Amino acid sequence: MTAARAATSALLVRTLVVAVTLAAIWASVTRLHVSADLSTLFPSDGRSAALARYVRVFGGGDLGLVLVRGDSADDVRDGAAELRTELVARPAIAHVVDRAPAPPPLDPSLAWRLAGPAARRRLAAIVTEEGMRARLNETHAMLLAPGGAAAAEEWLARDPLRLASVPFEDRAEIAAGVGGRGDDPFVADDGKARVVAVVPRGNAFQSGAAAAFTRDIDAATGAVARRHPGLRFDLAGGHAVARATEEMLRRDLAVSGTASLVLAALVFLLTFRRARALVAVLPPLALGTVWTTGVAAVAFDGLSAIAIAFAAVVVGVGVDTGVHVYAALLDARRRGLSPADAARDARQATWRPTLFAAGLAGLAFASLAWTDLRAMAQLGLLCGLGEVLTAGAILLVTPEIGAWLEQGPPPPARAPIWTGAVAALTGTRRRAMAVVAAVAVATTALVAVGWPTPGDQLVAVRPSALAPLRTAEEIYRLFGGKPGQWVVVSHAKNRDEAAARADAIAEALEALAKDGAIEGFDAQTTFVPAEVTQRARLAERDALDLPRLRARLEHALTEDGFDLDACAPALAAFDAPAHDVLPIPSAADAAVGFIVMRHLREDAGESLAITFVRPSGDAAKDARAIATIHGADPDAVVTGYTALDDALRDSLARELPRIALLALVLVAVGLRAALGRARDVVFALSALATEIVLLGLAMRGLGVRWHVYDALVVPVLLGITIDEAMFLLYAARGSTSTRAALDTQGPLIVATALTTAAGFVALLLCRFEGLRDLGAVGAIGSTLGVVAALAVVPAGLRLAGRVDS
Repeated sequence: MTAARAATSALLVRTLVVAVTLAAIWASVTRLHVSADLSTLFPSDGRSAALARYVRVFGGGDLGLVLVRGDSADDVRDGAAELRTELVARPAIAHVVDRAPAPPPLDPSLAWRLAGPAARRRLAAIVTEEGMRARLNETHAMLLAPGGAAAAEEWLARDPLRLASVPFEDRAEIAAGVGGRGDDPFVADDGKARVVAVVPRGNAFQSGAAAAFTRDIDAATGAVARRHPGLRFDLAGGHAVARATEEMLRRDLAVSGTASLVLAALVFLLTFRRARALVAVLPPLALGTVWTTGVAAVAFDGLSAIAIAFAAVVVGVGVDTGVHVYAALLDARRRGLSPADAARDARQATWRPTLFAAGLAGLAFASLAWTDLRAMAQLGLLCGLGEVLTAGAILLVTPEIGAWLEQGPPPPARAPIWTGAVAALTGTRRRAMAVVAAVAVATTALVAVGWPTPGDQLVAVRPSALAPLRTAEEIYRLFGGKPGQWVVVSHAKNRDEAAARADAIAEALEALAKDGAIEGFDAQTTFVPAEVTQRARLAERDALDLPRLRARLEHALTEDGFDLDACAPALAAFDAPAHDVLPIPSAADAAVGFIVMRHLREDAGESLAITFVRPSGDAAKDARAIATIHGADPDAVVTGYTALDDALRDSLARELPRIALLALVLVAVGLRAALGRARDVVFALSALATEIVLLGLAMRGLGVRWHVYDALVVPVLLGITIDEAMFLLYAARGSTSTRAALDTQGPLIVATALTTAAGFVALLLCRFEGLRDLGAVGAIGSTLGVVAALAVVPAGLRLAGRVDS
């Protein structure tokens, strides 16, 4: 009856394992995707929260910008024109713009509606007596120019003072410094470079939308390139960045996960020198990873840029349990137990310490959930869960497979030569004191040189290897823009109020652009001002009293020889100035819909209006610009990637201490429960402290970059590497000497440290710099953790009075 119950229980466990695995595979295949939304890397407060909101609401960033280059200006001109024709028919593209919007055919009295401060001053000057004469002289010259009369006669009769063109006589920016005067194409490098601006459909963070957009761009540029083989086409913009980011992260996930598995397998093979051992540990290792991936697919709407590291880390850390379980199985076989009994004995001997170590590491990982960086919280939760699930899978499966594999005589136990050297290092009290002194010297050295200072935070946010970002830099160089623009977010309860706030900011910034306090700005008001802004500008026009000036215009026209009957529309406009105010058009508007899409969106019951500012980089001028912005709209938030850099530094200073404290408390409580003896807890914590000191010195010496994402991994190392000290202390209790404990546990804890390091080393193969930095810190810390344990724990035991026999 007991055997039958055991068989039934085993069958139920196997059935459950198979069902859970199939469900996890299904979820992974159908639901898991990598998110290109880099806003998960932003802190969730202050200016960084505003930047994250902008990125999310506006679909991942800027217009798509296709840079067309060649050796012939004529070839570039023709190719850009053909590209525009190819693109307008593509389903994933809403608008195509290759020049600044042309001035609309306005009643001249409505010119004030689109005029900024400087343009309104010019308009006021033009309607003076001297201004009219000077302007009409210019118009006369235009009519006398070769071919001028036929082309200009109709609109000049309607507007001989050319009032309607005044708002567009200054260069207007469209995006990234690209712009021009009304109806001018976007040209640079003497015509050998042109930009075609493209408005995508859909949000850049919707994988399908970004893929469809980039496919349409590739198809269009490919068709033109076949006709113009000398042209080069490069794409920048939010959708292109999102697509390239997703492809990079998918590649990094596959490469780092595979590399982690291979490296961990090699360490495991070198430890046991039995290929069959891999057969026993790899299936449950894969099970744990698949289960964790299934949870990630169900629980999260996409894996973030940092969280994709979970696969490599879980594999590396998860092998630790396999090392201890398989070693216990071989030990039981050496003691004469049958394969089945050896499997039960191995599980019984290791389940408590391995699950405890896994749980402790899992809690240390989970402490990252306390951060307001969503990507790091996701990484911590997945790694913590994966550690526990993988340990459970190995305890369930590895002993059974091992019993089937180890039917023959077990290999003899061999103590490596190096354990003797390690034991000799602390073989006397004097040598043990020397180890303590060395730790003190290292600590003093770290205090003297200081912990590694934070470096460039943005390296972990915007992957510099992406082709669209390099294209954007080339556009900046050619067209006069630069990276690091500010994103000024104005918000209000409705579109017109939000747009009016942004209009006020643009009006205030115009003077700063004139005197060089900022390098430029890109605002909706240039082409689509709010209704309240239009009314205010028309009121300023009305203060000039155009009907009173009608006689002045008639006199000036007569003096300059213009036909008054032909110019009747212009005189009528002065007699009865129009007061037409246009609502903000929809994003579908053929002429300016792309400008509305770029600057105005709805979110969470309110409207957001965006103004892009290119700061000078001079601290005093930048401070003046920010003061000017807040003077125009006190509630506006000035953000951007430069603001994010400061926010990430603040986040590092704020969150690292609290997460480190939480991890330390978890580790201390766990060690007390596991080891019981306060003395042993002190030894283990001393090993951890030594590891952190050595890590700081190593990072200083190797020049490893230090930013918030890899910094937050340091507290996690406490939970990951504590099992080296813990297993060594356990072995010392049941051994006759420290040397015996090192002989039995030394190879195992070195193996577990190296498999953990292997998981982090695999991240060095990633293209995303943030993941590479995280991998470097984790790999160095894991390796130094076992070095610290092998030095500090034996030294502590010796100084505490442990006598070897």
